[in-house]
Formats: sequence, C-alpha cells, structure tokens
Amino acid sequence: MSERFFAAQPSPEEIRRRMMGYTSWLEINLDNIEFNLRNIRERVGVEVMPVVKNNAYGHGLVPIVAYLETQGVAWVMVAKLREAEMIKEAGFETEVLNMDVLFAGEQYRGVVEKGITQTVYTLEAAERLNKAAEELGREAQVFVKVDTGLNRVGVRHTEAAALIEEINGLPGVKVRGMFSTFQQRPEEDRVALRRLLAVDEELRSRGVKVEYRSMSSSDGVFHNPDGWLDVVRPGISLYGVYPEPKDEASGLKLRQALQLKARVEYVKWVEEGESVTYWGRFVAPKRMRVGTLHLGFYDGIPREMANKGKVLVDGQIKQSLGSVSLNHYLVDLTGVKAEKGTEVTVIAEEGENSLYKTAETAGWMTYSLLNHLNPLMPRVYFRDEEPVALLEP
Repeated sequence: MSERFFAAQPSPEEIRRRMMGYTSWLEINLDNIEFNLRNIRERVGVEVMPVVKNNAYGHGLVPIVAYLETQGVAWVMVAKLREAEMIKEAGFETEVLNMDVLFAGEQYRGVVEKGITQTVYTLEAAERLNKAAEELGREAQVFVKVDTGLNRVGVRHTEAAALIEEINGLPGVKVRGMFSTFQQRPEEDRVALRRLLAVDEELRSRGVKVEYRSMSSSDGVFHNPDGWLDVVRPGISLYGVYPEPKDEASGLKLRQALQLKARVEYVKWVEEGESVTYWGRFVAPKRMRVGTLHLGFYDGIPREMANKGKVLVDGQIKQSLGSVSLNHYLVDLTGVKAEKGTEVTVIAEEGENSLYKTAETAGWMTYSLLNHLNPLMPRVYFRDEEPVALLEP
C-alpha cells in the first residue's frame, strides 16, 4: 500500500509548481530518515518500532508511515486513537500500537475491527476488548504497559505477571508484548529494567511467553544497551534530532530530516530610530532594509525568539527583528538581495539555525519545538533532492 501512496502523489513538477504559492512550508528529507533508521537498526540489532505520535513529531503522520513501510518497518507506535485510525484507513500493512486510553464501547469495537493493537494495563480494558472480539468474531491484540517506577500509567510491576497471565487466558485476546518506560536516570533505570525482566521471568515460570519486551525509547537507544531487549521505540531520534548534547556523544550518527522555509512577504526600509512590531521590541540603530515573513507563533516559532532568531537568506544568516507575532516574523535584509517571494530558511538541517540551535536560542526543548509546528502547514517530502510527496491538509 505504501508504494501506491507514493505512486498516487503529484509529479515532481506539479509539486514544485504548488510550492511557488506557499508562504511557509516544511521540507522533509526522507533520505535522512532512512539514514537514521538504518543506523538505529545497526546499533541495536533488534526490532525497531518507530514512534510516529503527534503527527510524526510534526513531520506528517501518513507520509512518514508510508515511507517507513517501504523500509520494511513492521510496527509503529502512536499516542492517540485517531492517529492509529488514520494509519489503518490509509491501508498500510504496518502494525500499529495505540497508547491511547479507550472509554466508549464503540472505541473498543473499532480497535478490534480495524486491527489496531491496543495498550492495556487493567483487566477491565482487556475484558471489554475480549467482548468486542467475540462479538465480531475477531482477535484483539494487546501490549500490556507495566509500571516499573515512572508512576504515570501501567499495571504495577509486582502485579503485572498475574494480570498478563489472566489477560492471556481470555479467548478473544492475544498478548503480543509488554513494555515500560525508563525515567532517564541511570540508577533508577537499572531498577526499572530488573523489574520488567522479573515480570518476564515470573511469566515464563507460569508457562506464559510474551513475544515482545520493550523498554527503550530514544534515550535508551542512545545510552542503555541493556534495555534494548526485543524492541526499541525511537521517536525524536528517528527524525535526526539529539535532544541533549550528551546524546550526540553516544556515537549514534543522525541527520536532521526537517527544514522550515518561507517566502518574503514584503520588503521595506525602516529609518534610524523607528521601532518595529508590537511594543516596539526593536528600534532601528540605523536605516535598515526589513523583510516580513508570513509565519509566526501560530506556525511554531517560539515567541521567545524575539530579537534572537536566525534566518538563512541568500546564503547569509540574518537576525530576526522585534517580537514574534501570531502570523508575522521580521528579519533584517540589509546587505542581501531578497525581494518579495524570495525563499528563506527559518529552520535549517544544520548550522546556526538548525532545529537544536533554534530550540536552544528560545530556551525550549527540541521536543516542544517539533510538537508546536502547525499541522496545517504544507509538508513536502524529498528523495534524492526531488519532491516525491505532498501533504496539504
């Protein structure tokens, strides 16, 4: 199905024609995602279940899953039921693990009907899935979330083996795996891993073998080989982002996949002593050529970037000016030839305005920056520098 997805896309010429009308857009380098996936696979040597929650960390859910399927990915994980439904509605063969909680009866039926693998950690949820499965003549697949110390959700590790054994005995439910989450504190993480392995050992003593055991998200992939087990769940690392400087020192080579681009909306001269933007956040120290970009904090530019942002214009890094508005972002164009319609790079794959550097400048986490990107912004997907897919919500 993934090949049909790409075959149904507009031609590269048509995509480029449409891009000429965009005021701002995201470019996703699929070759870099392939590079990251390959390096993660080679590093861990076990099943890789990419996390594509939150619109694939801003990269666009359906096109990213389509591409991952072409790369032989067997599983993806999502945080919201609607994300799982979108993947299944697109017809992909990739298995989907849904972490979202279910409340309504039709949700339980829908999960079973669509073949979504559901996270459970209570007998009540498993029994409702079992009921739906028996009514539909289908089998419900589940992963059991085990709480090994994070204390968010999950069956407590001391009670997990008994619950998994009971769920495994339900006629309409198949337990595919169990997983937990590290705290990202080394000593506590060693304890958490021992707890999950103890659950597995107890289950084996009861004659129950769980197919998949998983502990590691991106931080575990970077720093905790003991926690790789049967499946790792990389999220932000798949998209080529190191959340912290220590992560780059882990030896895992990654390439950022995303760029944020825009076109200059308007160019004007601002005289010495004149202010720009709300509250006069910038006062021109001399006569300046100033450009306006039609994007702002609605599109994910942090308001903390006031007078701090860096934009790549005509091969030069230029400074943002004044406050970040809901829909406008100003940049110094003095000394460059940019005019209305000139393409600029607001977030680049590397350099002074990479995603990490932009987040650092704003005082944000890279996670926050990615997950604030406007889902309505067009996304263009490239392979070998050619556009191969387009997402225009």
